[in-house]
Amino acid sequence: MSGQPKKIAILGGGVGAMTAAFELTSTPERRAAYDVTVYQMGWRLGGKGASGRRMDDGARIEEHGLHVWSGFYDNAIKQMKDCLAELKDANEEAVYHSFEEAFIAHNNIVLGEDEQGGWSFWPLDVETNPATPGSDGVALSAWDYFLELSRYIRDLLAKGPGTLSQSRHPTAVLPKHVATHVAAQTNVDPEHPAAKVPELLHHLAHQLPRQPHKHSGKDLEALRTMTRALHTDVKTARAKAVGGGEALSADKERMQLVLDLGVTAMRGMITDEVALYGFDGIDDREISEWLTMHGARPETVNSPLVRAVYDYAFGFRNGITDPAHRGIGAGTFLHGSLRLFFTYKGSIFFKMRAGMGDTIFTPYYKALRNRGVKFKFFHKVRDLKLDGAGRLIDEIVVDQQATLKNADYDPFVRAANYDCWPSEPLYDQLEEGDALKSQKVRLESSWSDWAPVATHTLKRGTDFDEVVLGISLGALPHVAGDLIAADPAWRKMVERVETVATQAMQLWLKPTSEELGWDHGDRILTAYADAMNTWADMTHLDAAEEWPATDKPGSIAYFCGPLPDVDPLPPFTDTGFPARADADVRENALKWMNDHGPELWPNVFKQDGSGFDESKLISLQTPASGKMWDTQYFRANFEPTERYVLSVPGSTDARLRADRSGFDNLWLAGDWTYTGINAGCVEAAAMSGLRAAAGLTRSPVDIIGEVANPVPGHGHHGSAPDVPMAPVLKTIRPQNSAWPWSSVYGMAQTTGATVMVPFARQTVAAMLPKGLQLAPQTLTGPQEHPVILLFARQRDVRPNQLPFGMNYSEFICAVPWVQHTDPALQDLPPLIVPTRLYLDSLPPILLGIYGYGFPKVRAAMTVDMDTYVIRDPKTDEEIISCSFDRTGPQDAAYKFEMFNQARPGYEMAMVTRNRVGQWQYSVYDFSLGQSLLEPLDMQIRISSDHLGLPRGTIKPPSIAASPFGAVFLTSDATINNPLQSYHLRQVLREKAT
Repeated sequence: MSGQPKKIAILGGGVGAMTAAFELTSTPERRAAYDVTVYQMGWRLGGKGASGRRMDDGARIEEHGLHVWSGFYDNAIKQMKDCLAELKDANEEAVYHSFEEAFIAHNNIVLGEDEQGGWSFWPLDVETNPATPGSDGVALSAWDYFLELSRYIRDLLAKGPGTLSQSRHPTAVLPKHVATHVAAQTNVDPEHPAAKVPELLHHLAHQLPRQPHKHSGKDLEALRTMTRALHTDVKTARAKAVGGGEALSADKERMQLVLDLGVTAMRGMITDEVALYGFDGIDDREISEWLTMHGARPETVNSPLVRAVYDYAFGFRNGITDPAHRGIGAGTFLHGSLRLFFTYKGSIFFKMRAGMGDTIFTPYYKALRNRGVKFKFFHKVRDLKLDGAGRLIDEIVVDQQATLKNADYDPFVRAANYDCWPSEPLYDQLEEGDALKSQKVRLESSWSDWAPVATHTLKRGTDFDEVVLGISLGALPHVAGDLIAADPAWRKMVERVETVATQAMQLWLKPTSEELGWDHGDRILTAYADAMNTWADMTHLDAAEEWPATDKPGSIAYFCGPLPDVDPLPPFTDTGFPARADADVRENALKWMNDHGPELWPNVFKQDGSGFDESKLISLQTPASGKMWDTQYFRANFEPTERYVLSVPGSTDARLRADRSGFDNLWLAGDWTYTGINAGCVEAAAMSGLRAAAGLTRSPVDIIGEVANPVPGHGHHGSAPDVPMAPVLKTIRPQNSAWPWSSVYGMAQTTGATVMVPFARQTVAAMLPKGLQLAPQTLTGPQEHPVILLFARQRDVRPNQLPFGMNYSEFICAVPWVQHTDPALQDLPPLIVPTRLYLDSLPPILLGIYGYGFPKVRAAMTVDMDTYVIRDPKTDEEIISCSFDRTGPQDAAYKFEMFNQARPGYEMAMVTRNRVGQWQYSVYDFSLGQSLLEPLDMQIRISSDHLGLPRGTIKPPSIAASPFGAVFLTSDATINNPLQSYHLRQVLREKAT
């Protein structure tokens, strides 16, 4: 890159934004190419992960909630290792220098079990492994996870054979033809006296190809039969034991829960063909519903194993923790759980040695400052404005919250020899510091009447060229109104991807955990009593705080959980709301502690039954209320920027990809975008930040745990094998047909902009003529289906016998991958149906209608080198338009890897109804083997309901990165003789069989 560096405005300072900033400045060449500025409201980085120090109270750490990193956070850990190593090489002081210094492995978990006699606790000691955190290599495809799960279930049964004492021999459950197929595939004899269904299932699964589309119908029948039989045996064994009067031990009952959950998952994955269609294919169902549908016992669906994941992901709509408000898509739940359990490296969890701000965002800040990144603290984004064409971020309106006394803000305080972020601004560095402090202004809150000291309008081309939007989803309706109004995809995202408020409680206590009465050691407890359903012993943080020797904590406890929404949420003018919300959390937490704390810490409650003994708490504050409880830390996370992003059913395919914002100079960074995880967590934000930076720099990116080109709704989160569109035939070229059909056919030169666009499946289905339905395809996810749009110029359109022909403009809307509803015609391969064709010339309209049954309509068309506008000729109403820039270079169609994925849709035989109501078959051959393509930067505007497609603006991605990219097509096309229809149907039928 030459000339002046591009100016990059990064809005927000969370994990996604910092990951993008770190990647954008990762090399000297990039640091020369990009001038990066981070705009951050308030005084600290971190977003939902921001933490602060209360220096007048032991320099205690105050978090938004409980933060631990999972061992599968490969991308986040990898970049953090790079960041810390860079600081070590620079001899940077007061900061961690390695991952091992900054994190502690944690493998001890305990689940709460709500029983009639009270709560019991289920300890889980997860094994460590020798894998290196942050390294490559992870099970990626759904089939990989099925293999892991089959191995785990087999091994579990081998360790505890008594749990399946009622299991049947394979000969009792496998039909003869299935047993024969299994024997042939595995070289294991199902009739052997020692044969067992779990072993056979494991052997068969591991002998099958890793490409699920290569599994035969017999393979799938065997897998379905064996998973169903295994599930029946698991449930029957328990039912017989209980029915026979056996009192199952806690260990046996827990084993039964694990088996029922694991085998239900296996059975559901096979039944719903998750291996083929990916986890996104079942994400329209809620996980509890999905488990029940596939036969899980009610006790399993409500078990600690399932509730733990809900608690881990705050997975309750509106923060209401009852079964009716459970809200996690089945695919996200299943994929996330398998990823957590089967792909962690080193340890299943890692605790930070200090606050998340100190451990993560201090290193990020220092490394980025050293690289030349500028930070504008106290700059709160108010609005993003589009240009006149609606394609670019043109202005960013930013409120400056305070005036610095010096040129730069020094954000840190020193605690335990490390630079840390304070819990409040460093007022002495601000001109308005005294007023901010005396008025207790919350600079991170939307419920504030503090007036900005200035408002700045950043201009494209002057203050920024490209934008990375790292502000959390909950705030987007408040800052991105123009974008949401302009783009249906944005509206879909903010409507369907939900968020939830959360709450947190931190306690510093004099007794150790053992002295409190907890006898399960240093563990993370979850699936406990709502709403503070998760607790972690964080006593190790004492070393990172500064307590006097006389007031050192014996234990430090962090609690968190969902927080029910206030309905209606007060307007932002109600500036007292945040304080009231925090007070409500404090009061409700005390009630919760008195109701549920005795089963955790029996020794910290007064013997007279009057409740929690507050004298056991530690603080250097003098509580105004006289209650030590009030000196502890409580937080209500209602702020739009603090709300946790949920993974509710049906929301996955509404997420935008980080590099597909729909606006030319905007890139997205946050756990609300479409990633290989699609859940609220550090790793999802890191993956998003990496993809945003790759998109901005137009560079390839290797994101661990994610395919190179993930498609929302497609469901392949990893390096899944290519799944062909089957069965699809090569085009039947008219000139290669049998005589007499090869003697007379149509020909033309077709040029124009074309793109395949995914739309909602029900929308596309409604476009089809009666008698046709959508056929299976895997280019999109199951909730969508592709539509081809072609803005064409037809030149020299003529029968091959004539020396010259007609010229006209044409717009084609067509749906590939359709099939007949008539069973007698369903042996034909997938077809393409043109649903609407607009032309500006009458003769080809009449020929198309009466010769081929094409739905051709006259339109007023304005066409130039880079613009098409199609209007109703009577009303002058715009129907659809497009504009584009050629980004080049032009090359042979077959050289475009992504287009080759979409190509089968262009090469299918067409089906239409002719004027006498019969099905007519034809082939329009673009000769794609010889055609030329040129990449386009394109925008499409649908302005009418005529097409049956939703109105709005579409910004296709680059063809270099997606099969849904736009290209300019140059081809010599042919079309068959219209009298050849019956012959074509016979040829199609023969080729399909």
